[in-house]
Amino acid sequence: MKTNYISLTLILASIIQFSCNTYIPKPKAYPRILYPVKAYNKADANCPFTFDKPVYSILEPYGDAANTCWYNLVYSPFDATLHLSYLPITGTKELDSLAEDAYRMVFTPHIQRAEEIIEREISDSSKGLYGMIYDLEGKTATPFNFYLTDGKKHFIRGSFYFNKKTEMDSVMPIYTFLNADIMRALETFQFQ
Repeated sequence: MKTNYISLTLILASIIQFSCNTYIPKPKAYPRILYPVKAYNKADANCPFTFDKPVYSILEPYGDAANTCWYNLVYSPFDATLHLSYLPITGTKELDSLAEDAYRMVFTPHIQRAEEIIEREISDSSKGLYGMIYDLEGKTATPFNFYLTDGKKHFIRGSFYFNKKTEMDSVMPIYTFLNADIMRALETFQFQ
């Protein structure tokens, strides 16, 4: 009986010793994200354009004296920014130059790192607006760029960034949520 008691004690001690030293990794997971309710108001930029912006974003000027209609649309809850650069058009040659600059700003720095750059045309004949959307996939600093113009007097370029270095797969739910807001801004955009 004493031998059985000693054997049982040794077995239990072994089980306890080996079970305490066994490491079991936790499964990978994403942090919980609390999304605000979607609601919009008109952006107050004191510039010749308007658009709907989310109520949880802030429109902040960032231009200098020469570029007074440059703004950042800051999505504070997500530490992300949509940079907006407005320029007046003085001629058709300048419009071509601005569209080419927007193209180069997408392709030149990102062609090496982007897995794919998808170009989509914007066209709203009822408002007389057209432009281009650039969706960048892969390890790029920005997943979304666009330009929008009336072809006569107004041109605006936008680029979306997360303010910290991120992995796209980890922020994809946030990007999908904010992309709907950016698309709403483009759909409601009007030049005055």
